[in-house]
Amino acid sequence: MTSMIKSIMKAIYNLSDEDNYNLYDAYDIAEYLGLELAIVEQIIETLIEGRFVSECMNLDDDGSQTYCLTDKAIDLVEVG
Repeated sequence: MTSMIKSIMKAIYNLSDEDNYNLYDAYDIAEYLGLELAIVEQIIETLIEGRFVSECMNLDDDGSQTYCLTDKAIDLVEVG
């Protein structure tokens, strides 16, 4: 499970531009990593609860749910 969490954080990092703005939703992340959508959604919820991921856009305002890493998550991903 820990390796999947790291993989999803790394995927969000890799898919984000230099301003940490991400236009990818859970479906895109699942497809990018070859994982089941339900697993990605569950891990993203865990990462949000742990304050490693935040929403960039949400379904109510933008019609799409996308995610970006918090500063502490970026530091973890960059360190390796």
